Amino acid sequence: MLIKTISSWLFGSAALLVLLPLAHAQHHQPFIEPGYFSHDLQFFAPASDIDDYGGPVQRWGWFGSYDRLYLQVSRPRDTIGGENWDRTWGNRYDLGYMIDDAIHNHGWLFSYTQLRGPHGWDVLRHDRINRLNEDDEGVPAAGEELDPVEPAEDRNDRGFPNRARFYDISNSLNVGTFNSVELNKLYRTEPLSGGGLLEPFFGVRYTRFRDVYQEQEYTRFTEEGLPFPFPPLVPARDLFDIDDAVTEDLFTDNFRFNNHMVGGQLGLRLSRRVSRWNLSSEVRMFGMHNFQRLDRKATLVRTYYDGGGQGSDVEGILKTQEFDGWHNNSAVFGTDVRAEAAFEVTRDISLQVGVQYLGFHRGIGRGFDITENSQALNMFGSSFGFVVNR
Repeated sequence: MLIKTISSWLFGSAALLVLLPLAHAQHHQPFIEPGYFSHDLQFFAPASDIDDYGGPVQRWGWFGSYDRLYLQVSRPRDTIGGENWDRTWGNRYDLGYMIDDAIHNHGWLFSYTQLRGPHGWDVLRHDRINRLNEDDEGVPAAGEELDPVEPAEDRNDRGFPNRARFYDISNSLNVGTFNSVELNKLYRTEPLSGGGLLEPFFGVRYTRFRDVYQEQEYTRFTEEGLPFPFPPLVPARDLFDIDDAVTEDLFTDNFRFNNHMVGGQLGLRLSRRVSRWNLSSEVRMFGMHNFQRLDRKATLVRTYYDGGGQGSDVEGILKTQEFDGWHNNSAVFGTDVRAEAAFEVTRDISLQVGVQYLGFHRGIGRGFDITENSQALNMFGSSFGFVVNR
């Protein structure tokens, strides 16, 4: 464990030490005045005629883009259906600028990516002991005169907000959130002989991935404290009635594995214009140190009833919680590959579609065990959005 931590620190430190002197040597910094570039602000000016494209179009000044992401995310190791992928939506924002310098063309790019998922759950709805409230006459329809009980959660309806009379037993399959921030130094070479533009870049990257693991268990008990229902193989099961259950437990075991990754990356972007289409491909290779924390919250909700079966009243609810936490470290290596096609609608605005693969090949903590901290995380899917002045 100590050797892994030291090697990870050395890798991350070496990447930063390589990047920082290079940036200092160029005497550039990413912050400039918003009005540094003169622009006529005619973003919706007509696009140039196709015949005018005699070669690559090099753009200068501020540029930006927004992409809506639709990605499939791989499941954790040893998960039921682990060969499956789960879909999620996300957003990617790019903002930067390019300067036409006497020595070389250069600029900066800030990029932010956010995924709110995936949300892969195995859910089983389980009625509680007092599923039926005999005092509830139901929610009145138009013209009816019914008297529903108050508060609303004591009603028999299954819809929102009447959810207190059943449990949704939820076990995680693939649940998490993803955020990534990049700051890259861009360069642009002279146009290639085939009419393309090559833009190498390097930068720093911070990525946070939170994996959620949860197991829930619902159990009923008789007045003697025996679990009910009994296992199917018990010969005397027919001697017991479901109304014998007078107490119920909902146990929730929730783990949140936070991966905070910091490191450097190298990348390359190749673009080529075909008529009013701008075709581009990007590849990033990164190495980061992963600061990991696993938090556990175990919750037990025990409900006591005055009798068994439907229509019984709640006598009391006992809720207990237990917390625990662990730390670990790992080294992360990955690649980010994109291919996009942008159609020029106006002079400065293009509509864009693309595909993306984002892979963390090792070093990701997932699940409920702090020692399972070097798993893989792969994402693949499509994107669509718009681009301004690039």
